[in-house]
Amino acid sequence: MTSVNCFDFDELCLRTSVPGETLITIIEHGIITPINTAAPRWQFDISTVWVVRRVVRLQRELELDWQGAALALELLDENQRLRDENERLQQRLLRFVEAL
Repeated sequence: MTSVNCFDFDELCLRTSVPGETLITIIEHGIITPINTAAPRWQFDISTVWVVRRVVRLQRELELDWQGAALALELLDENQRLRDENERLQQRLLRFVEAL
Protein backbone atom coordinates (compact mmCIF):
# COMPACT_ATOMS: atom_id res chain seq x y z
CA MET A 1 0.00 0.00 0.00
CA THR A 2 1.27 3.48 -0.83
CA SER A 3 1.07 6.67 1.15
CA VAL A 4 -1.26 9.45 0.01
CA ASN A 5 1.76 11.60 -0.92
CA CYS A 6 3.60 8.85 -2.76
CA PHE A 7 3.30 6.63 -5.81
CA ASP A 8 4.79 3.21 -6.31
CA PHE A 9 6.62 2.28 -9.52
CA ASP A 10 3.52 1.04 -11.34
CA GLU A 11 1.47 4.08 -10.34
CA LEU A 12 4.25 6.38 -11.56
CA CYS A 13 4.31 4.59 -14.91
CA LEU A 14 0.55 4.94 -15.16
CA ARG A 15 0.42 8.62 -14.15
CA THR A 16 3.25 9.63 -16.49
CA SER A 17 2.34 7.29 -19.38
CA VAL A 18 5.99 6.20 -19.39
CA PRO A 19 6.91 2.53 -19.89
CA GLY A 20 8.67 0.82 -16.98
CA GLU A 21 11.88 0.35 -19.00
CA THR A 22 12.07 4.10 -19.65
CA LEU A 23 11.38 4.88 -16.01
CA ILE A 24 14.20 2.55 -14.94
CA THR A 25 16.53 4.35 -17.38
CA ILE A 26 15.52 7.69 -15.85
CA ILE A 27 16.26 6.29 -12.37
CA GLU A 28 19.61 4.85 -13.51
CA HIS A 29 20.65 8.31 -14.77
CA GLY A 30 19.84 9.81 -11.37
CA ILE A 31 17.11 12.06 -12.75
CA ILE A 32 14.67 10.75 -10.16
CA THR A 33 15.31 8.77 -7.01
CA PRO A 34 12.91 6.57 -5.08
CA ILE A 35 12.25 7.94 -1.59
CA ASN A 36 11.95 4.45 -0.16
CA THR A 37 14.39 1.97 -1.65
CA ALA A 38 14.08 -0.51 1.20
CA ALA A 39 10.42 -1.23 0.60
CA PRO A 40 9.41 -4.18 -1.56
CA ARG A 41 8.14 -1.60 -4.05
CA TRP A 42 9.86 1.68 -4.77
CA GLN A 43 8.03 4.78 -3.56
CA PHE A 44 8.20 8.15 -5.32
CA ASP A 45 7.16 11.58 -4.15
CA ILE A 46 4.18 12.95 -6.08
CA SER A 47 6.34 15.76 -7.49
CA THR A 48 8.25 13.07 -9.40
CA VAL A 49 5.38 12.91 -11.90
CA TRP A 50 6.17 16.44 -13.06
CA VAL A 51 9.92 15.73 -13.27
CA VAL A 52 9.39 12.58 -15.34
CA ARG A 53 7.03 14.33 -17.72
CA ARG A 54 9.48 17.23 -18.19
CA VAL A 55 12.55 15.08 -18.79
CA VAL A 56 10.73 12.78 -21.21
CA ARG A 57 9.47 15.80 -23.13
CA LEU A 58 12.98 17.32 -23.25
CA GLN A 59 14.47 14.04 -24.37
CA ARG A 60 11.87 13.54 -27.09
CA GLU A 61 11.51 17.11 -28.41
CA LEU A 62 15.19 18.02 -28.37
CA GLU A 63 16.29 14.53 -29.41
CA LEU A 64 18.72 14.33 -26.49
CA ASP A 65 20.20 11.29 -24.87
CA TRP A 66 19.21 10.82 -21.23
CA GLN A 67 22.35 12.51 -19.90
CA GLY A 68 21.64 15.53 -22.10
CA ALA A 69 18.01 15.61 -20.98
CA ALA A 70 19.12 15.44 -17.33
CA LEU A 71 21.54 18.33 -17.91
CA ALA A 72 18.87 20.37 -19.71
CA LEU A 73 16.46 19.78 -16.83
CA GLU A 74 19.12 20.82 -14.32
CA LEU A 75 19.90 24.00 -16.29
CA LEU A 76 16.21 24.88 -16.60
CA ASP A 77 15.76 24.44 -12.85
CA GLU A 78 18.83 26.58 -12.13
CA ASN A 79 17.57 29.24 -14.52
CA GLN A 80 14.23 29.33 -12.70
CA ARG A 81 15.97 29.52 -9.33
CA LEU A 82 18.04 32.48 -10.54
CA ARG A 83 14.97 34.22 -11.96
CA ASP A 84 13.18 33.79 -8.62
CA GLU A 85 16.19 35.12 -6.74
CA ASN A 86 16.47 38.07 -9.11
CA GLU A 87 12.81 38.91 -8.60
CA ARG A 88 13.22 38.80 -4.80
CA LEU A 89 16.27 41.06 -4.99
CA GLN A 90 14.48 43.52 -7.27
CA GLN A 91 11.59 43.69 -4.79
CA ARG A 92 14.01 44.32 -1.92
CA LEU A 93 15.78 47.03 -3.93
CA LEU A 94 12.46 48.69 -4.75
CA ARG A 95 11.48 48.71 -1.06
CA PHE A 96 14.90 50.14 -0.18
CA VAL A 97 14.64 52.90 -2.80
CA GLU A 98 11.08 53.76 -1.73
CA ALA A 99 12.26 54.08 1.90
CA LEU A 100 14.83 56.74 0.96
